[in-house]
Amino acid sequence: MINIPNSLTFFRLLLIPVFIVLFYLPLDGAYFWAALVFTLAAITDWFDGFLARKLEQSTPFGAFLDPVADKVMVAAAW
Repeated sequence: MINIPNSLTFFRLLLIPVFIVLFYLPLDGAYFWAALVFTLAAITDWFDGFLARKLEQSTPFGAFLDPVADKVMVAAAW
C-alpha cells in the first residue's frame, strides 16, 4: 500500500545512490553535500515513523522496508 510514510521510505532508498556518488566525487565540497543527503535521509526516517504512528498508516511492508533502508544507508556510509 502506498502512503506518505512508505513514500518517504522509498525516497530514502533513492537517496542511497545519490549519497554514494556524492561521497566519491573528487570535488571540493562533495563531502558536505553527501553529509547533507545523509542528514535528509535521517530526517525522513524520523518523519516517516512519526507520520505512520500519527496517521495510523503503519503497514507490514513499511515495517519491513524501513529498517532495511536504514541499514543499507548506514552500510553505504560505512
